[in-house]
Amino acid sequence: KYGLAAINRMLDICGKDQALGYDIGCSSCKTVATSSIAAKAHANNLVIAVNAFHGYAHNRQCQLANHPLYLNGFGIEDLEMCERIFSSSNSVALLIRHASYFHWVQFLDLHFDQWDKDKYLELSVFFLSESLSTINDFTLLLDDFKIRKSLTDEDFVQWKHKESEFLANLSHESPADVFAVTYVEEMEKLQFLE
Repeated sequence: KYGLAAINRMLDICGKDQALGYDIGCSSCKTVATSSIAAKAHANNLVIAVNAFHGYAHNRQCQLANHPLYLNGFGIEDLEMCERIFSSSNSVALLIRHASYFHWVQFLDLHFDQWDKDKYLELSVFFLSESLSTINDFTLLLDDFKIRKSLTDEDFVQWKHKESEFLANLSHESPADVFAVTYVEEMEKLQFLE
């Protein structure tokens, strides 16, 4: 219930074309689709993805459908910012463990105020140097690779769709594969008995 209420509130405040990263985004997507906010989420083009780090623990079909690497609009975002923020706030715990409520709030406020200043500074440095050089360098490499391999941008999209289709059809084993595996298992049993 809380997750749906939070998503509903996010849609009210932020409006259309929002994305949400969640450890179990695949399950959350199904929950939203069958909830009372399903029509609202669909009308607002809500995308629910699995955080990059957690996404690798999911099966390949889930990754292709929900991992930010394979979804449009995420760029290099890994959806793990909250993890980083909470991890950084752990350093404050030693200082405020026995503090009064006033000092507890004060230290947390100071910590997050400094966090904001540091991150905005790093963000500007990142945009001015690293991101532009990364885009320029890798665009040239990718263009060269596409020329050498006779590929287009559409080929990369089709690979994802073909892999998804292959995995969906793989859900049922072919009779020949079942027979071959059964044969090998029976041969192993026979060898063990000898």
